[in-house]
This record gives sequence, C-alpha cells and structure tokens, in this order.
Amino acid sequence: MIDVPSTPSPASATPGLIDFGGFLTPALGGPVQRVERMGTRFSLSVVMPPMINTSTGRIWIARLIRGKQEGIRMPWPLQGFDPGSPGNPLVNGAGQSGRTLIADGFTPNYIAREGQFFSIEVAGQHYMHMVAGESLANASGQMTLSIEPMLRVAPTDNAVLHFGQPMIEGFVMGDQLQWEMALANFVGLSFDVVEIE
Repeated sequence: MIDVPSTPSPASATPGLIDFGGFLTPALGGPVQRVERMGTRFSLSVVMPPMINTSTGRIWIARLIRGKQEGIRMPWPLQGFDPGSPGNPLVNGAGQSGRTLIADGFTPNYIAREGQFFSIEVAGQHYMHMVAGESLANASGQMTLSIEPMLRVAPTDNAVLHFGQPMIEGFVMGDQLQWEMALANFVGLSFDVVEIE
C-alpha cells in the first residue's frame, strides 16, 4: 500500500458511495423491497492543485502509478470540519457486525457528530465509515456508534478508530492515469480512488 504525500491537499474532491444493495421491484405492482448486501464502500474523485514538477509533482505521479498496482492510502478531506479531540478511540470487543460499533478510549463526553467520517484500521488496512447519528461518549470514554455503511469486516478488539484524520485506502481506478504538463513546470492531475473492500 502506497501512502501519497500529505501535501498539498486536494483542490477539490468528490466522495461517492458504491452501493452493493439493491431494490426488488415486483412485476405485478407489489411493494418495492430493499435488499441489503455487505460490501457497500466509498470512493473519492480527487483534483489536485497545480504542483511544481521538480518537487511535489513528480512524487505524486510516481506514487499514483505505483498505486494502480499496489493501492494507495490518503487522508479523507475534512473540508473545514474540526473533529476536536477524540482521544484514542478503539473498537471495544471482537466479533462486531452490522451498523452498530461499540468503542472506548474516547475523550470523556466527546461527541461524534452525525455525518462525521472515520476509518477503522484492521490488520493495517483502513475501512471508511460515517457516523449515522450523533453519539456521546460517557465519562469513561465509552460510546456506541451508529454507522454507515454496515461493517464489511469484523474488527478485532482494540482496532484503532481514526477520528482525528480518517484515511481512505484503495486502488487508483480507471484504464489510464493522465497528468497535465503545463508551462512553468507545473503538473496538474486528477484521479479516482475506490476502497478495496
């Protein structure tokens, strides 16, 4: 897994939800049913600001080319959202599944905001999730989170939850990776990253 540079930040980013669920529409007019399937995950379409080729541009290009085969890991853009001081949150108990996650290690009385993104690190791999409803840590730093999408892997006990800076991890998608070589030695590039699982 290739870590892309932490700077510069994307000029713009377009998150997406890849939904593996579906709808069953009866042919004879009955009610439409939603069928849930595990595997729903996130994608991120990124446009980088112009970068000087002799310094940052060439490094980004090299890492994205490697990321086509090996995958990349990069910070999820927070767009001015301040996650505050979450503490050192961890998964509290192995074998969890579904849309609820029991955690501890939060700063006492920390509030996880609805729509706040975080990643769960399991065996070195990050899985993006979103807080589906506001939750409050108790005085011991324990919290039960309502999350979307549902867990796609069972996190281990004490798996790290990245609330301060969530990370998206996946492959650089598309048939080809292109970049612009502009005047004054600037490089412009854009790419899509899709979670592996």
